[in-house]
Amino acid sequence: MIFKDAIRAACLAATAITAIAMPPQACAQPSTAVELDLAAQDLGATLRDISRATGREIIYMPEVVAGLRAPPLRGRFTAEEAVTRALAGTGLVAEASAGALIVRSRASTSEASRSANAASADITVTGTRIRDGQSPSPIIVSTRRALLEAGANDLADFTRLLPQNFTGGQNPGVAGGGSQGGQSNINNSATLNLRGLGPDATLTLLNGHRIAYDALNQGIDISAIPLAAVDRIEVIADGASALYGSDAVGGVANIILRRSYEGLQTSARIGASTAGGNLQQQAGAVGGADWSSGGFMAVYDFSRATPILAGDRDYITGLDPSQSLTLRSVRHSLVVAGRQDLTPGIALELDGFFSHRRSRKQTTFFADRDVLTDGLLNRPLVRAWSVAPTLRIDLPAGWQASLVATAGVSRTEIDSSRFDAGVESRQFLLYENRMRGFEANAEGPLFRTPGGVARLAVGAGLRRSLLEVNVAQNLRGSVITTRDFTDSRDVQYAFGELSFPLVGPELQVPAIRRLTLSAALRYERHEAVDEVVTPKLGLVYQPYRDLILRASWGRSFKAPTLDQLNQLPEGALIPGSFFLPPPVPPLPDGDSVLLLAGGNAALRAERAATWSASAEWTPAFAEGLRLQASVFDIDYRGRIAAPVTGLFSGLGNPLYRDLITFDPAPALVEAIVAGLPLGYDNLTGAPLDPARVGAIFDISIRNAARERARGVDLALDYDLALGATDRLLITGAASYLESERQLIEGQPFVERAGRIFNPPHWRGRLGATWRGERASLAAALNYVGAVRDARRPVVQVIRPFVTLDLNASFRSGAGSGPLQGVELRLSLPNLLGERPALIRNPDPGSVPFDSTNQSAVGRFIGLSVTKAW
Repeated sequence: MIFKDAIRAACLAATAITAIAMPPQACAQPSTAVELDLAAQDLGATLRDISRATGREIIYMPEVVAGLRAPPLRGRFTAEEAVTRALAGTGLVAEASAGALIVRSRASTSEASRSANAASADITVTGTRIRDGQSPSPIIVSTRRALLEAGANDLADFTRLLPQNFTGGQNPGVAGGGSQGGQSNINNSATLNLRGLGPDATLTLLNGHRIAYDALNQGIDISAIPLAAVDRIEVIADGASALYGSDAVGGVANIILRRSYEGLQTSARIGASTAGGNLQQQAGAVGGADWSSGGFMAVYDFSRATPILAGDRDYITGLDPSQSLTLRSVRHSLVVAGRQDLTPGIALELDGFFSHRRSRKQTTFFADRDVLTDGLLNRPLVRAWSVAPTLRIDLPAGWQASLVATAGVSRTEIDSSRFDAGVESRQFLLYENRMRGFEANAEGPLFRTPGGVARLAVGAGLRRSLLEVNVAQNLRGSVITTRDFTDSRDVQYAFGELSFPLVGPELQVPAIRRLTLSAALRYERHEAVDEVVTPKLGLVYQPYRDLILRASWGRSFKAPTLDQLNQLPEGALIPGSFFLPPPVPPLPDGDSVLLLAGGNAALRAERAATWSASAEWTPAFAEGLRLQASVFDIDYRGRIAAPVTGLFSGLGNPLYRDLITFDPAPALVEAIVAGLPLGYDNLTGAPLDPARVGAIFDISIRNAARERARGVDLALDYDLALGATDRLLITGAASYLESERQLIEGQPFVERAGRIFNPPHWRGRLGATWRGERASLAAALNYVGAVRDARRPVVQVIRPFVTLDLNASFRSGAGSGPLQGVELRLSLPNLLGERPALIRNPDPGSVPFDSTNQSAVGRFIGLSVTKAW
């Protein structure tokens, strides 16, 4: 059925594209002179400003202009004249092709011959579907080069370098179970968790399209993509469901792959924690070729890491030495991306990846017994793949259409051994996510306004997600299946985005250099679950040349996961004496409580209202300086969660009265117990007597919670020229967060940010990088703020976690011989060996530090070598 719907959607989209691709001749953009007043800045920024002012499409590969500067441009210029002046002295040239200007290196004949439509896709940035458009939300861009200079070895490291991200949840560094959530990362994945709203509330894309979810929690494992394959990562830490659909409540991260590579480069890395454990080995290769009508890139990456155990850290004295703090893992990854012109104006692009990862995790149950006596040993195997072909078609009058198909699978198989007093019982878990979809969209100019050219992007598509879960236990030779289901969901959607420039520089309006409005609307239908319409409004206002103000307001949503809808009802019969304080009036002596938990087939989509405002200042008196500040607010309603915290204190809490049925009829108790598919756990030590069940307490998940998150983001970039070849780059980023949660309407809000196992109020990073002709040196100070531990009457303040990173690289200048194309890189994260602060756990067998915010890795020394052949 999904393919019939796909054909129907494609026909409708093609009809719409044909209708809107024939605007009147007023859309033509002759090469007339316009007034420009541009300061010296990054060449890429100058080219974008010229494109916006002249209405001429200017195409370039980001790596071609990276690190280059453009001189000031003041006066009247045509697009060709302005670009020629901007490129003076850079070694780059501009050539006209299909109405666009393509910027390339003089020595690169393959880039010169590429068609305009193939490269123009790079002009679309995350946060807008308008080519060469400006996002009304701040964009955080991290290039591969910047990540390498920061000491990142893979994209899991990126999650720890981004101040807007909370490293709790599905993160390889989370060691503790229980409140720390270490067991939620059952397969050693790495997911983004913007604003601490949960990995399922951050939408992660690969080259602008979706990939299959990971395990049960609807996050995306970014560690499956090797860093060598990445061109850059763009992050919008603002609600964006109107543009991208479900899950984009906390924001969107778009991993953009390198589209081509000429030649072959190999690499090898080795490193370890100086305190013990965590021996890492990595080897890989990136290769590719360019030709007159296309090119491709392929990356293979292998990595192996030994675990850090509690016995490897002398400050962890109250935990059995066999407890895992980080996991043993072995991973193979392969990424391929490429493009080919089929005919003039039609190009085919393709990206895909495959990942294979094995891990081993040891969890002890008691402080004085090893994992093989009383503990849990998990051995997950994860295999994931994705493929996405894209057909791009140039249409008349500057329009472009694209047809995108996607398919992907993430399969987790876990062989688990549980040991109780040395007796082993086996459990086998299977979680398989599949995704396939189709999308057709188009973008182009509508008409010219006094401020520029109004542009429209439209699209429609459908997607199917499937989750298969099977959990089986081997007890004394008998295999018992405790959970087995396969469920799928079809999603149909349509969207549109309009960019309307009201004022441009050529109008010379006082205090309004540029003013652009944008509006987006998206409709999504999640079959048998919910229908959602989400809008977003944006404003980009540039009063003066060096100041840009942005504002956005919108609504976002997240559909319930297939796991949440399919969790089996569970029951437990518990003595009423366990609940303190008791209800009023108290239960009769000897009465029990029937506790109900599990999923809920009636769940609806979670919804949020979000807004943000930001200011970006690039002062003319300090060339290369950029300062940015933004505020954000997220009001998240209908959050799917268990509505009770403090289970055994809940029966006497009047806030939970709507969840409790006191003195239930025996027939009701018998009917509920008979309907539990797995039966119930009887902890009373006596047979069930329906007449002695004094209360039914239902804590099943529901659309109950409301969550608020608000705060401030700050950013600094200062690029200083120290000579003909040397540069100094100073960067800083900080994020302040306040968040609170209300589990049930009418309850008071409970503070989350600043509490143990939750995001701190402050996270930040301040760094400086010197880049020379053949060497670089980078240092950075990382700050994770203090949190409070209020689990006991005396509140404990967990001190901040502050680390210093140092990274250096050297490139050989040899023109021939074995050293030609060789680069050495030394990384020293946590140079001073900062240790996590110890905490007081009620359970002595728990990990004694907050692993969601602080790391046991300690000082790490890594050395890598790359060679271009």
